[in-house]
Amino acid sequence: MKELAQILVVIFLFGIGCKTVENTQNILKSQQNTFDTLNFVQRKAFDKMFYEASKQKLLNNKKKASTLYVEALTLNPSCHTCMYELSVLNYDQKNYIKALEFAQKAVQKNTEYNPWYFSMVANAYKNLGMLEQSAMVYFDMVALSPNERSNYLKSASAYFKVKSYKKAIAMLRKMQNKFGMEHASSMQLVKIFSTIGESEKAIAVLEKISNLYPSKISYLGRLADIYIQEKQDDQAIRILKKITEIDSTSGKANFALYMMFSDKDYQLSLKYLKRTLICDDVSLETKLQALRPLLKDEMPSKQKKNDLMELSAILVENYSSKAVVYFFVADIYAMFNDYKSARKLMGQALKKDAVSFAIWKKILYLNERLYDYDQQLLDANSAIALFPNVARLYHAKCKALNELTAYKLAKETAEEGLQIAIDKTDKTNLMIAKGDAYRNLGEIENAKQLLEAILSNDPNNIYALNMYSLILISQDSHLNEAEKYIDKALVIQPQNPTLLATKAKFWFAKNNTDEALYLLDKAIQLDLKNVKYLIQKKLIYEFLGDEVKVNKMKLKIENLHEE
Repeated sequence: MKELAQILVVIFLFGIGCKTVENTQNILKSQQNTFDTLNFVQRKAFDKMFYEASKQKLLNNKKKASTLYVEALTLNPSCHTCMYELSVLNYDQKNYIKALEFAQKAVQKNTEYNPWYFSMVANAYKNLGMLEQSAMVYFDMVALSPNERSNYLKSASAYFKVKSYKKAIAMLRKMQNKFGMEHASSMQLVKIFSTIGESEKAIAVLEKISNLYPSKISYLGRLADIYIQEKQDDQAIRILKKITEIDSTSGKANFALYMMFSDKDYQLSLKYLKRTLICDDVSLETKLQALRPLLKDEMPSKQKKNDLMELSAILVENYSSKAVVYFFVADIYAMFNDYKSARKLMGQALKKDAVSFAIWKKILYLNERLYDYDQQLLDANSAIALFPNVARLYHAKCKALNELTAYKLAKETAEEGLQIAIDKTDKTNLMIAKGDAYRNLGEIENAKQLLEAILSNDPNNIYALNMYSLILISQDSHLNEAEKYIDKALVIQPQNPTLLATKAKFWFAKNNTDEALYLLDKAIQLDLKNVKYLIQKKLIYEFLGDEVKVNKMKLKIENLHEE
Protein backbone atom coordinates (compact mmCIF):
# COMPACT_ATOMS: atom_id res chain seq x y z
CA MET A 1 0.00 0.00 0.00
CA LYS A 2 2.86 2.35 0.84
CA GLU A 3 4.52 1.73 -2.58
CA LEU A 4 1.20 2.37 -4.40
CA ALA A 5 0.80 5.67 -2.54
CA GLN A 6 4.32 6.65 -3.58
CA ILE A 7 3.55 5.85 -7.25
CA LEU A 8 0.31 7.87 -7.15
CA VAL A 9 2.10 10.83 -5.61
CA VAL A 10 4.71 10.85 -8.35
CA ILE A 11 2.07 10.43 -11.11
CA PHE A 12 0.16 13.42 -9.72
CA LEU A 13 3.38 15.30 -9.29
CA PHE A 14 4.46 14.86 -12.88
CA GLY A 15 1.00 14.98 -14.43
CA ILE A 16 1.66 18.33 -16.05
CA GLY A 17 4.96 17.22 -17.55
CA CYS A 18 5.22 13.46 -18.09
CA LYS A 19 3.18 12.05 -20.92
CA THR A 20 3.49 8.35 -20.15
CA VAL A 21 3.65 5.91 -17.22
CA GLU A 22 7.00 4.80 -18.65
CA ASN A 23 8.46 8.25 -17.90
CA THR A 24 7.07 8.08 -14.36
CA GLN A 25 8.61 4.65 -13.80
CA ASN A 26 12.00 5.93 -15.00
CA ILE A 27 11.78 8.80 -12.51
CA LEU A 28 10.89 6.40 -9.70
CA LYS A 29 13.80 4.18 -10.63
CA SER A 30 16.19 7.14 -10.68
CA GLN A 31 14.71 8.55 -7.47
CA GLN A 32 15.23 5.23 -5.70
CA ASN A 33 18.99 5.89 -5.71
CA THR A 34 18.51 8.98 -3.56
CA PHE A 35 17.02 6.88 -0.74
CA ASP A 36 20.03 4.61 -0.36
CA THR A 37 21.69 6.90 2.18
CA LEU A 38 18.53 7.25 4.32
CA ASN A 39 17.58 5.01 7.23
CA PHE A 40 14.01 3.87 7.83
CA VAL A 41 13.10 6.77 10.13
CA GLN A 42 14.57 9.38 7.76
CA ARG A 43 12.82 7.86 4.78
CA LYS A 44 9.51 7.76 6.59
CA ALA A 45 9.83 11.43 7.54
CA PHE A 46 10.78 12.31 3.96
CA ASP A 47 7.84 10.36 2.50
CA LYS A 48 5.44 12.18 4.81
CA MET A 49 6.84 15.60 3.90
CA PHE A 50 7.00 14.80 0.18
CA TYR A 51 3.40 13.54 0.19
CA GLU A 52 2.14 16.66 1.96
CA ALA A 53 4.04 18.94 -0.43
CA SER A 54 2.53 17.13 -3.42
CA LYS A 55 -0.91 17.41 -1.87
CA GLN A 56 -0.54 21.18 -1.35
CA LYS A 57 0.65 21.54 -4.93
CA LEU A 58 -2.47 19.76 -6.20
CA LEU A 59 -4.57 22.10 -4.06
CA ASN A 60 -2.78 25.01 -5.76
CA ASN A 61 -1.26 26.16 -2.48
CA LYS A 62 2.01 26.95 -4.21
CA LYS A 63 3.65 28.90 -1.41
CA LYS A 64 2.93 26.14 1.13
CA ALA A 65 4.03 23.47 -1.36
CA SER A 66 7.35 25.29 -1.92
CA THR A 67 8.02 25.44 1.81
CA LEU A 68 7.29 21.71 2.22
CA TYR A 69 9.44 20.73 -0.77
CA VAL A 70 12.34 22.71 0.75
CA GLU A 71 11.86 20.82 4.02
CA ALA A 72 11.73 17.53 2.12
CA LEU A 73 14.94 18.48 0.34
CA THR A 74 16.53 19.22 3.72
CA LEU A 75 15.63 15.69 4.79
CA ASN A 76 17.01 14.25 1.53
CA PRO A 77 19.51 16.69 -0.09
CA SER A 78 19.94 14.36 -3.10
CA CYS A 79 16.25 14.41 -4.10
CA HIS A 80 16.32 15.75 -7.68
CA THR A 81 12.53 15.35 -7.86
CA CYS A 82 12.17 17.96 -5.11
CA MET A 83 14.61 20.19 -6.97
CA TYR A 84 12.57 19.87 -10.16
CA GLU A 85 9.31 20.62 -8.36
CA LEU A 86 10.83 23.67 -6.72
CA SER A 87 11.99 24.76 -10.17
CA VAL A 88 8.47 24.37 -11.55
CA LEU A 89 6.89 26.29 -8.68
CA ASN A 90 9.39 29.15 -9.00
CA TYR A 91 8.90 29.16 -12.76
CA ASP A 92 5.13 29.49 -12.34
CA GLN A 93 5.72 32.48 -10.08
CA LYS A 94 8.07 34.01 -12.71
CA ASN A 95 11.06 33.65 -10.39
CA TYR A 96 13.20 32.41 -13.27
CA ILE A 97 16.58 32.74 -11.57
CA LYS A 98 15.50 30.40 -8.77
CA ALA A 99 13.79 28.13 -11.30
CA LEU A 100 17.06 27.87 -13.26
CA GLU A 101 19.07 27.19 -10.13
CA PHE A 102 16.86 24.29 -8.99
CA ALA A 103 16.51 22.86 -12.52
CA GLN A 104 20.30 22.82 -12.97
CA LYS A 105 20.71 21.05 -9.63
CA ALA A 106 18.08 18.48 -10.63
CA VAL A 107 20.01 17.74 -13.85
CA GLN A 108 23.28 17.42 -11.93
CA LYS A 109 21.87 15.16 -9.22
CA ASN A 110 19.99 12.85 -11.56
CA THR A 111 22.14 9.98 -12.83
CA GLU A 112 19.92 9.42 -15.88
CA TYR A 113 18.77 11.73 -18.66
CA ASN A 114 15.43 13.33 -17.84
CA PRO A 115 13.96 15.50 -20.67
CA TRP A 116 11.67 17.40 -18.26
CA TYR A 117 14.62 18.59 -16.19
CA PHE A 118 16.52 19.70 -19.26
CA SER A 119 13.44 21.41 -20.68
CA MET A 120 13.01 23.35 -17.47
CA VAL A 121 16.62 24.55 -17.70
CA ALA A 122 16.07 25.60 -21.32
CA ASN A 123 12.78 27.39 -20.53
CA ALA A 124 14.28 29.23 -17.59
CA TYR A 125 17.18 30.39 -19.76
CA LYS A 126 14.70 31.53 -22.42
CA ASN A 127 12.63 33.57 -19.99
CA LEU A 128 15.77 35.17 -18.64
CA GLY A 129 16.63 36.27 -22.17
CA MET A 130 19.59 33.89 -22.33
CA LEU A 131 18.57 32.43 -25.67
CA GLU A 132 22.01 31.22 -26.70
CA GLN A 133 22.24 29.11 -23.53
CA SER A 134 18.68 27.85 -24.10
CA ALA A 135 19.63 26.76 -27.62
CA MET A 136 22.70 24.94 -26.30
CA VAL A 137 20.56 22.97 -23.83
CA TYR A 138 18.30 21.81 -26.65
CA PHE A 139 21.43 20.97 -28.65
CA ASP A 140 22.52 18.69 -25.79
CA MET A 141 19.04 17.18 -25.63
CA VAL A 142 19.29 16.23 -29.32
CA ALA A 143 22.53 14.38 -28.58
CA LEU A 144 21.05 12.68 -25.51
CA SER A 145 17.74 11.78 -27.17
CA PRO A 146 18.25 11.74 -30.96
CA ASN A 147 14.83 10.20 -31.66
CA GLU A 148 12.89 13.09 -30.11
CA ARG A 149 11.93 15.36 -33.03
CA SER A 150 10.76 18.30 -30.96
CA ASN A 151 14.25 18.93 -29.58
CA TYR A 152 15.62 19.57 -33.04
CA LEU A 153 12.88 22.12 -33.71
CA LYS A 154 13.24 23.82 -30.34
CA SER A 155 16.99 24.06 -30.75
CA ALA A 156 16.66 25.52 -34.26
CA SER A 157 14.00 27.96 -33.07
CA ALA A 158 16.21 29.14 -30.20
CA TYR A 159 19.20 29.63 -32.52
CA PHE A 160 16.95 31.51 -34.96
CA LYS A 161 15.88 33.92 -32.23
CA VAL A 162 19.50 34.81 -31.44
CA LYS A 163 20.19 35.11 -35.19
CA SER A 164 22.54 32.13 -35.21
CA TYR A 165 21.09 31.19 -38.57
CA LYS A 166 23.84 28.79 -39.62
CA LYS A 167 23.43 26.76 -36.41
CA ALA A 168 19.65 26.75 -36.83
CA ILE A 169 19.95 25.57 -40.45
CA ALA A 170 22.49 22.90 -39.45
CA MET A 171 20.15 21.57 -36.77
CA LEU A 172 17.21 21.37 -39.19
CA ARG A 173 19.37 19.65 -41.80
CA LYS A 174 20.44 17.19 -39.13
CA MET A 175 16.78 16.54 -38.34
CA GLN A 176 15.99 15.91 -42.00
CA ASN A 177 18.94 13.55 -42.34
CA LYS A 178 17.53 11.60 -39.40
CA PHE A 179 13.79 11.64 -40.18
CA GLY A 180 13.59 12.67 -43.81
CA MET A 181 11.95 15.76 -45.26
CA GLU A 182 8.76 16.66 -43.40
CA HIS A 183 6.58 19.67 -42.68
CA ALA A 184 7.94 21.27 -39.50
CA SER A 185 11.65 21.30 -40.39
CA SER A 186 10.93 22.35 -43.98
CA MET A 187 8.76 25.29 -42.93
CA GLN A 188 11.37 26.44 -40.44
CA LEU A 189 14.02 26.28 -43.15
CA VAL A 190 11.80 28.33 -45.48
CA LYS A 191 11.30 30.90 -42.72
CA ILE A 192 15.04 31.18 -42.06
CA PHE A 193 16.03 31.39 -45.72
CA SER A 194 13.33 34.03 -46.34
CA THR A 195 14.53 36.03 -43.33
CA ILE A 196 18.15 36.11 -44.47
CA GLY A 197 17.20 36.92 -48.05
CA GLU A 198 18.15 33.58 -49.58
CA SER A 199 14.87 33.17 -51.43
CA GLU A 200 16.28 30.68 -53.96
CA LYS A 201 17.09 28.26 -51.13
CA ALA A 202 13.61 28.76 -49.68
CA ILE A 203 12.16 28.04 -53.13
CA ALA A 204 14.32 24.90 -53.42
CA VAL A 205 12.96 23.57 -50.11
CA LEU A 206 9.36 24.26 -51.15
CA GLU A 207 9.81 22.78 -54.61
CA LYS A 208 11.26 19.60 -53.06
CA ILE A 209 8.55 19.14 -50.43
CA SER A 210 5.83 20.00 -52.98
CA ASN A 211 7.13 17.19 -55.19
CA LEU A 212 7.10 14.80 -52.22
CA TYR A 213 3.53 15.77 -51.29
CA PRO A 214 1.92 16.87 -54.60
CA SER A 215 -1.61 16.98 -53.19
CA LYS A 216 -0.73 19.40 -50.34
CA ILE A 217 -1.55 22.78 -51.82
CA SER A 218 -0.36 24.65 -48.72
CA TYR A 219 3.24 24.13 -49.88
CA LEU A 220 2.38 25.30 -53.37
CA GLY A 221 0.65 28.35 -51.92
CA ARG A 222 3.72 29.30 -49.90
CA LEU A 223 5.86 28.74 -53.00
CA ALA A 224 3.60 31.02 -55.05
CA ASP A 225 3.87 33.69 -52.34
CA ILE A 226 7.66 33.71 -52.58
CA TYR A 227 7.58 33.83 -56.37
CA ILE A 228 5.21 36.82 -56.18
CA GLN A 229 7.44 38.55 -53.62
CA GLU A 230 10.42 37.98 -55.90
CA LYS A 231 8.40 39.33 -58.86
CA GLN A 232 8.81 36.05 -60.72
CA ASP A 233 5.30 36.35 -62.17
CA ASP A 234 5.54 33.52 -64.71
CA GLN A 235 6.63 31.05 -62.05
CA ALA A 236 3.96 32.30 -59.64
CA ILE A 237 1.27 31.89 -62.29
CA ARG A 238 2.54 28.37 -63.05
CA ILE A 239 2.23 27.36 -59.39
CA LEU A 240 -1.14 29.06 -58.89
CA LYS A 241 -2.59 27.33 -61.93
CA LYS A 242 -1.25 24.04 -60.55
CA ILE A 243 -3.14 24.73 -57.31
CA THR A 244 -6.40 25.38 -59.17
CA GLU A 245 -5.92 22.16 -61.13
CA ILE A 246 -5.67 20.26 -57.84
CA ASP A 247 -8.50 22.23 -56.21
CA SER A 248 -10.58 24.54 -58.38
CA THR A 249 -12.31 25.88 -55.23
CA SER A 250 -9.10 27.36 -53.82
CA GLY A 251 -10.24 30.94 -53.46
CA LYS A 252 -6.83 32.23 -52.46
CA ALA A 253 -5.21 30.86 -55.62
CA ASN A 254 -8.03 32.15 -57.83
CA PHE A 255 -7.86 35.54 -56.14
CA ALA A 256 -4.09 35.72 -56.64
CA LEU A 257 -4.52 34.84 -60.33
CA TYR A 258 -7.20 37.52 -60.66
CA MET A 259 -4.80 40.09 -59.20
CA MET A 260 -1.91 38.97 -61.41
CA PHE A 261 -3.96 39.14 -64.61
CA SER A 262 -5.88 42.32 -63.71
CA ASP A 263 -3.40 44.55 -65.58
CA LYS A 264 -2.51 41.99 -68.26
CA ASP A 265 -5.59 40.17 -69.48
CA TYR A 266 -9.08 41.44 -68.60
CA GLN A 267 -10.93 38.29 -69.65
CA LEU A 268 -8.61 35.98 -67.72
CA SER A 269 -8.77 38.17 -64.63
CA LEU A 270 -12.57 38.15 -64.89
CA LYS A 271 -12.58 34.34 -65.11
CA TYR A 272 -10.59 34.02 -61.88
CA LEU A 273 -12.61 36.73 -60.14
CA LYS A 274 -15.83 34.82 -60.84
CA ARG A 275 -14.26 31.71 -59.33
CA THR A 276 -13.08 33.70 -56.31
CA LEU A 277 -16.59 34.96 -55.56
CA ILE A 278 -17.95 31.43 -55.04
CA CYS A 279 -15.04 30.16 -52.92
CA ASP A 280 -15.32 29.85 -49.16
CA ASP A 281 -11.68 30.46 -48.19
CA VAL A 282 -11.72 34.14 -49.18
CA SER A 283 -13.56 36.61 -46.94
CA LEU A 284 -16.50 38.60 -48.20
CA GLU A 285 -14.61 41.80 -47.41
CA THR A 286 -11.74 40.71 -49.68
CA LYS A 287 -14.18 39.87 -52.46
CA LEU A 288 -15.79 43.29 -52.26
CA GLN A 289 -12.37 44.94 -52.31
CA ALA A 290 -11.54 42.93 -55.43
CA LEU A 291 -14.64 44.28 -57.15
CA ARG A 292 -14.12 47.93 -56.24
CA PRO A 293 -11.46 48.68 -58.91
CA LEU A 294 -14.04 47.70 -61.55
CA LEU A 295 -16.29 50.54 -60.35
CA LYS A 296 -13.74 53.27 -61.06
CA ASP A 297 -14.63 53.82 -64.73
CA GLU A 298 -16.99 56.78 -65.03
CA MET A 299 -18.24 55.58 -68.42
CA PRO A 300 -17.77 51.78 -68.47
CA SER A 301 -18.32 49.89 -71.71
CA LYS A 302 -21.46 47.87 -72.36
CA GLN A 303 -19.41 44.68 -71.93
CA LYS A 304 -18.07 45.85 -68.60
CA LYS A 305 -21.57 46.73 -67.49
CA ASN A 306 -22.75 43.20 -68.36
CA ASP A 307 -19.76 41.74 -66.51
CA LEU A 308 -20.55 43.79 -63.41
CA MET A 309 -24.17 42.68 -63.52
CA GLU A 310 -23.06 39.04 -63.73
CA LEU A 311 -20.62 39.47 -60.83
CA SER A 312 -23.36 41.18 -58.82
CA ALA A 313 -25.71 38.25 -59.41
CA ILE A 314 -23.04 35.81 -58.19
CA LEU A 315 -22.54 37.87 -55.04
CA VAL A 316 -26.24 38.05 -54.23
CA GLU A 317 -26.72 34.34 -54.89
CA ASN A 318 -23.89 33.37 -52.55
CA TYR A 319 -24.50 35.98 -49.84
CA SER A 320 -28.27 36.39 -49.85
CA SER A 321 -28.31 36.94 -46.08
CA LYS A 322 -25.74 39.74 -46.03
CA ALA A 323 -27.01 43.33 -46.01
CA VAL A 324 -23.60 44.65 -47.08
CA VAL A 325 -23.85 42.70 -50.36
CA TYR A 326 -27.19 44.25 -51.31
CA PHE A 327 -25.74 47.66 -50.40
CA PHE A 328 -22.67 47.06 -52.58
CA VAL A 329 -24.66 45.76 -55.56
CA ALA A 330 -27.08 48.70 -55.23
CA ASP A 331 -24.09 51.00 -55.70
CA ILE A 332 -23.29 49.18 -58.95
CA TYR A 333 -26.82 49.68 -60.26
CA ALA A 334 -26.78 53.32 -59.17
CA MET A 335 -23.54 53.78 -61.12
CA PHE A 336 -25.53 52.90 -64.26
CA ASN A 337 -28.39 55.23 -63.20
CA ASP A 338 -30.68 52.28 -62.55
CA TYR A 339 -31.98 53.79 -59.34
CA LYS A 340 -35.13 51.68 -59.36
CA SER A 341 -33.20 48.40 -59.16
CA ALA A 342 -30.84 49.95 -56.64
CA ARG A 343 -33.82 50.94 -54.46
CA LYS A 344 -35.19 47.37 -54.58
CA LEU A 345 -31.82 46.00 -53.49
CA MET A 346 -31.67 48.44 -50.59
CA GLY A 347 -35.11 47.22 -49.58
CA GLN A 348 -33.57 43.73 -49.32
CA ALA A 349 -30.68 45.13 -47.31
CA LEU A 350 -33.18 46.75 -44.94
CA LYS A 351 -34.82 43.35 -44.32
CA LYS A 352 -31.44 42.02 -43.18
CA ASP A 353 -30.49 45.03 -41.06
CA ALA A 354 -33.37 47.37 -40.26
CA VAL A 355 -31.41 49.54 -37.82
CA SER A 356 -28.47 50.45 -40.08
CA PHE A 357 -28.38 54.22 -40.55
CA ALA A 358 -26.18 53.80 -43.65
CA ILE A 359 -28.94 51.75 -45.30
CA TRP A 360 -31.63 54.29 -44.47
CA LYS A 361 -29.41 57.10 -45.72
CA LYS A 362 -28.88 55.30 -49.05
CA ILE A 363 -32.62 54.59 -49.38
CA LEU A 364 -33.47 58.26 -48.90
CA TYR A 365 -30.88 59.22 -51.49
CA LEU A 366 -32.31 56.75 -54.02
CA ASN A 367 -35.88 57.90 -53.38
CA GLU A 368 -34.75 61.41 -54.20
CA ARG A 369 -33.02 60.25 -57.39
CA LEU A 370 -36.27 58.51 -58.36
CA TYR A 371 -38.30 61.62 -57.48
CA ASP A 372 -40.55 59.30 -55.50
CA TYR A 373 -41.63 61.76 -52.85
CA ASP A 374 -44.55 59.70 -51.53
CA GLN A 375 -42.14 56.85 -50.72
CA GLN A 376 -39.61 59.36 -49.44
CA LEU A 377 -42.10 60.68 -46.91
CA LEU A 378 -42.88 57.13 -45.69
CA ASP A 379 -39.21 56.22 -45.41
CA ALA A 380 -38.21 59.49 -43.78
CA ASN A 381 -40.88 58.97 -41.10
CA SER A 382 -39.67 55.39 -40.52
CA ALA A 383 -36.07 56.54 -40.24
CA ILE A 384 -36.98 59.35 -37.83
CA ALA A 385 -38.75 56.81 -35.60
CA LEU A 386 -35.46 54.90 -35.35
CA PHE A 387 -33.12 57.89 -35.27
CA PRO A 388 -35.13 60.82 -33.80
CA ASN A 389 -32.02 62.91 -33.12
CA VAL A 390 -30.58 62.91 -36.66
CA ALA A 391 -31.32 66.33 -38.17
CA ARG A 392 -30.67 65.37 -41.81
CA LEU A 393 -33.67 63.02 -41.71
CA TYR A 394 -35.95 65.97 -40.98
CA HIS A 395 -34.39 67.74 -43.95
CA ALA A 396 -35.25 64.77 -46.22
CA LYS A 397 -38.81 64.76 -44.89
CA CYS A 398 -39.15 68.54 -45.27
CA LYS A 399 -37.99 68.40 -48.92
CA ALA A 400 -40.49 65.61 -49.64
CA LEU A 401 -43.32 67.60 -48.06
CA ASN A 402 -42.38 70.65 -50.13
CA GLU A 403 -42.51 68.55 -53.31
CA LEU A 404 -45.89 67.14 -52.24
CA THR A 405 -47.17 70.73 -51.72
CA ALA A 406 -47.67 70.12 -47.96
CA TYR A 407 -45.93 73.41 -47.26
CA LYS A 408 -47.25 74.01 -43.76
CA LEU A 409 -46.13 70.55 -42.62
CA ALA A 410 -42.79 71.13 -44.36
CA LYS A 411 -42.25 74.31 -42.36
CA GLU A 412 -43.15 72.53 -39.09
CA THR A 413 -40.80 69.65 -39.91
CA ALA A 414 -37.95 72.05 -40.62
CA GLU A 415 -38.57 73.70 -37.25
CA GLU A 416 -38.46 70.27 -35.52
CA GLY A 417 -35.14 69.51 -37.20
CA LEU A 418 -33.67 72.89 -36.27
CA GLN A 419 -34.41 72.21 -32.61
CA ILE A 420 -32.03 69.23 -32.61
CA ALA A 421 -29.55 70.26 -35.32
CA ILE A 422 -25.97 70.75 -34.17
CA ASP A 423 -23.99 70.52 -37.39
CA LYS A 424 -23.74 73.78 -39.35
CA THR A 425 -24.57 72.07 -42.68
CA ASP A 426 -27.68 70.44 -41.21
CA LYS A 427 -28.86 73.78 -39.86
CA THR A 428 -28.28 75.53 -43.20
CA ASN A 429 -30.08 72.83 -45.20
CA LEU A 430 -33.07 72.92 -42.87
CA MET A 431 -33.25 76.71 -43.07
CA ILE A 432 -33.18 76.58 -46.88
CA ALA A 433 -35.97 73.98 -46.90
CA LYS A 434 -37.94 76.13 -44.48
CA GLY A 435 -37.38 79.12 -46.75
CA ASP A 436 -38.78 77.10 -49.66
CA ALA A 437 -41.89 76.35 -47.57
CA TYR A 438 -42.26 80.05 -46.77
CA ARG A 439 -41.91 80.92 -50.46
CA ASN A 440 -44.60 78.46 -51.49
CA LEU A 441 -46.88 79.64 -48.67
CA GLY A 442 -46.57 83.17 -50.01
CA GLU A 443 -44.67 84.36 -46.93
CA ILE A 444 -42.07 86.06 -49.10
CA GLU A 445 -40.60 88.40 -46.50
CA ASN A 446 -40.06 85.53 -44.02
CA ALA A 447 -38.42 83.52 -46.80
CA LYS A 448 -36.14 86.43 -47.78
CA GLN A 449 -35.08 87.12 -44.19
CA LEU A 450 -34.20 83.44 -43.70
CA LEU A 451 -32.17 83.21 -46.93
CA GLU A 452 -30.43 86.53 -46.28
CA ALA A 453 -29.35 85.25 -42.86
CA ILE A 454 -27.87 82.14 -44.48
CA LEU A 455 -26.05 84.07 -47.20
CA SER A 456 -24.58 86.53 -44.71
CA ASN A 457 -22.72 83.59 -43.10
CA ASP A 458 -22.21 81.49 -46.24
CA PRO A 459 -22.29 83.74 -49.32
CA ASN A 460 -21.32 80.94 -51.74
CA ASN A 461 -23.93 78.40 -50.70
CA ILE A 462 -25.40 77.43 -54.08
CA TYR A 463 -28.67 76.12 -52.62
CA ALA A 464 -29.26 79.37 -50.75
CA LEU A 465 -28.28 81.41 -53.82
CA ASN A 466 -30.69 79.38 -55.96
CA MET A 467 -33.56 79.66 -53.49
CA TYR A 468 -33.03 83.40 -53.03
CA SER A 469 -33.00 83.87 -56.79
CA LEU A 470 -36.32 81.97 -57.08
CA ILE A 471 -37.82 84.22 -54.42
CA LEU A 472 -36.69 87.33 -56.29
CA ILE A 473 -37.92 85.95 -59.63
CA SER A 474 -41.38 85.60 -58.08
CA GLN A 475 -41.19 89.36 -57.52
CA ASP A 476 -41.03 90.76 -61.05
CA SER A 477 -39.49 94.00 -59.86
CA HIS A 478 -36.37 92.20 -58.61
CA LEU A 479 -35.35 90.31 -61.78
CA ASN A 480 -31.98 92.00 -62.19
CA GLU A 481 -31.08 91.19 -58.59
CA ALA A 482 -32.31 87.62 -59.10
CA GLU A 483 -29.97 87.21 -62.08
CA LYS A 484 -27.02 88.29 -59.98
CA TYR A 485 -27.63 85.52 -57.43
CA ILE A 486 -28.29 82.70 -59.91
CA ASP A 487 -25.29 83.68 -62.02
CA LYS A 488 -23.07 83.55 -58.94
CA ALA A 489 -24.29 80.01 -58.24
CA LEU A 490 -23.71 78.96 -61.88
CA VAL A 491 -20.12 80.20 -61.75
CA ILE A 492 -19.57 77.73 -58.90
CA GLN A 493 -21.50 74.84 -60.52
CA PRO A 494 -22.12 75.56 -64.22
CA GLN A 495 -23.45 72.05 -64.95
CA ASN A 496 -25.95 71.87 -62.10
CA PRO A 497 -29.36 71.16 -63.75
CA THR A 498 -31.32 72.75 -60.87
CA LEU A 499 -29.44 76.01 -61.31
CA LEU A 500 -29.93 75.89 -65.11
CA ALA A 501 -33.69 75.43 -64.61
CA THR A 502 -33.77 78.44 -62.29
CA LYS A 503 -31.92 80.55 -64.86
CA ALA A 504 -34.49 79.35 -67.42
CA LYS A 505 -37.23 80.68 -65.12
CA PHE A 506 -35.43 84.00 -65.03
CA TRP A 507 -35.35 84.19 -68.86
CA PHE A 508 -38.99 83.16 -69.07
CA ALA A 509 -39.86 85.96 -66.63
CA LYS A 510 -37.96 88.27 -69.02
CA ASN A 511 -39.98 86.81 -71.95
CA ASN A 512 -36.85 85.35 -73.53
CA THR A 513 -38.34 81.92 -74.29
CA ASP A 514 -35.55 80.85 -76.64
CA GLU A 515 -32.90 81.18 -73.95
CA ALA A 516 -35.24 79.58 -71.42
CA LEU A 517 -35.85 76.54 -73.67
CA TYR A 518 -32.13 76.23 -74.44
CA LEU A 519 -31.24 76.08 -70.74
CA LEU A 520 -34.04 73.62 -70.00
CA ASP A 521 -32.78 71.30 -72.73
CA LYS A 522 -29.36 71.36 -71.05
CA ALA A 523 -30.94 70.62 -67.68
CA ILE A 524 -32.94 67.70 -69.13
CA GLN A 525 -29.81 66.21 -70.71
CA LEU A 526 -28.07 66.32 -67.35
CA ASP A 527 -31.03 64.89 -65.41
CA LEU A 528 -33.28 62.83 -67.70
CA LYS A 529 -35.62 61.59 -64.97
CA ASN A 530 -36.60 64.94 -63.47
CA VAL A 531 -40.18 65.54 -64.57
CA LYS A 532 -40.14 69.12 -63.25
CA TYR A 533 -38.00 70.27 -66.18
CA LEU A 534 -40.49 68.78 -68.65
CA ILE A 535 -43.37 70.50 -66.87
CA GLN A 536 -41.46 73.78 -66.97
CA LYS A 537 -40.85 73.31 -70.69
CA LYS A 538 -44.53 72.49 -71.29
CA LEU A 539 -45.56 75.75 -69.60
CA ILE A 540 -43.36 77.71 -72.02
CA TYR A 541 -44.94 75.96 -75.03
CA GLU A 542 -48.39 76.73 -73.59
CA PHE A 543 -47.36 80.37 -73.28
CA LEU A 544 -46.23 80.29 -76.92
CA GLY A 545 -49.47 78.57 -77.96
CA ASP A 546 -47.61 75.66 -79.59
CA GLU A 547 -50.17 72.84 -79.08
CA VAL A 548 -48.11 70.23 -80.94
CA LYS A 549 -45.13 70.66 -78.64
CA VAL A 550 -47.39 70.92 -75.61
CA ASN A 551 -48.85 67.49 -76.45
CA LYS A 552 -45.35 66.05 -76.98
CA MET A 553 -44.36 67.28 -73.54
CA LYS A 554 -47.51 65.79 -72.01
CA LEU A 555 -46.67 62.41 -73.55
CA LYS A 556 -43.10 62.54 -72.25
CA ILE A 557 -44.34 63.49 -68.79
CA GLU A 558 -46.80 60.57 -68.79
CA ASN A 559 -44.11 58.13 -69.91
CA LEU A 560 -41.78 59.34 -67.21
CA HIS A 561 -44.46 58.92 -64.56
CA GLU A 562 -45.10 55.35 -65.77
CA GLU A 563 -41.43 54.50 -65.39
